[in-house]
Amino acid sequence: MHGVFIEKGLMDWQIIQHENGFGVINLSGCYKVPKVAINVGVIEAHPVIRVLSEDDSSQVIPWTIPNYQPSEDGLSGTWNVSLRVPAGGLYRIETGLDTTLDPGVVKLFRGDVRLHIGVGDIFVVAGQSNSSGCAKDIAYDPPSLQVHLYRNRRQWDLACHPINESSFAADDPNAEIGVTGVSPYISFGKAFHQISHYPVGLISTALGGSPISRWDIAQKGDLFRNMIEKIRECGNKVAGILWYQGCSDAVPNQASIYFECFERLVNETRKELGYEVPFFTFQINRQTNSPYDECWGMVREAQRQAAHKIPGVYVLPTINCNLCDHIHNDAHSSIMLGEKLAKLCGNILYNAPEFFAPDIYEAVAVDKCVKVAFRNMKLGFTFQCFDAKNLGFTIKDSKGIIPIDSFSTDRNQPNTISLNLERVPEGDTYISFGWEANPTMLPPLDEVTFLPPLSFYEFPVTRG
Repeated sequence: MHGVFIEKGLMDWQIIQHENGFGVINLSGCYKVPKVAINVGVIEAHPVIRVLSEDDSSQVIPWTIPNYQPSEDGLSGTWNVSLRVPAGGLYRIETGLDTTLDPGVVKLFRGDVRLHIGVGDIFVVAGQSNSSGCAKDIAYDPPSLQVHLYRNRRQWDLACHPINESSFAADDPNAEIGVTGVSPYISFGKAFHQISHYPVGLISTALGGSPISRWDIAQKGDLFRNMIEKIRECGNKVAGILWYQGCSDAVPNQASIYFECFERLVNETRKELGYEVPFFTFQINRQTNSPYDECWGMVREAQRQAAHKIPGVYVLPTINCNLCDHIHNDAHSSIMLGEKLAKLCGNILYNAPEFFAPDIYEAVAVDKCVKVAFRNMKLGFTFQCFDAKNLGFTIKDSKGIIPIDSFSTDRNQPNTISLNLERVPEGDTYISFGWEANPTMLPPLDEVTFLPPLSFYEFPVTRG
């Protein structure tokens, strides 16, 4: 075979992470002059490369001579190039062998081509089953040419469900033991593309059922090492980590150490990559048959605290999502979560409008009323029910749980919900929200974002 060959640096469907509107593509290979050119006499031969838009075949980077090293006879050699390509795509990268023949004829011979290349943003899909996707029901979420996936088989491809399938990769550390389904992250990629206008790449690293110990380098850490390895294979630079995990740790002896394990995961990931990569996370949703209410509350609280205490960590709630079984979000909920996470990422990475969930910052008891105030509110709350028992709040003092009789709001304080109690709190008092293993399905919702408040567990109540 003759012409130019791309041996290292790029595969079809690959996404390159951009920085400041440009991505760097490093390619190398070899070349060989064809016999027909040798027969008529080759005066000179060198490889060339160009970048074209796949939309209309216009040249983004015209024919360029890379660095090349010819053999002694000039009929073959090696080459390498570093291309600075503007964010966008999809692109086609073409190579050719430019020769000048003895009669003075210039002839361009064939070269390897790479197809469907994008320069945009890469996100790592990490966590457990609600991240890899286990929704088995039906919802419309088709592929998009602007969302690509680095599959477990270590190849870039068009992204589609299920993103964690393990064809040709059954020995991959995050290969699923079962057949997966709909994940939040195809819809995330499509929605984020609408914000950034750049292609989106996803790197599959999640695994259903995985406890945080498999992501913690101080414990087993095999999924952490696998994640770092895949990031390196994709250029060692990503826009963010998409983290959804914690159900396996909502058990005794594990829930209490969740924050320290997650903090170590964040710090070690940033240490390995050499920059402060952001983590975009979800609080865990629910399990209908778990006996460990307190543990679920502790894990959700740790996830809320992570967004306060660890720079560059962001979190959204999920307790308003439906299930398709006892623990997995259904397909429509997964799609909704992906779209909402894209809004949060768009705000952080592209200065799109803010999209944060209501987050408690104060609870004050005055006689038989506890006023709960939230940050990240622009207007007020909308309510799906008017029975205070179904809102999802629990108030506990030294005597036990205090029943909530009713609630009210005040347009002059739209970020506050007043909870009217059966009795005056005594001693140390705490308030929790959406904390049980299977919490309310009727939480208050922000009038602007329609996000419920972040779940919280045993937040101290002060006296007014």
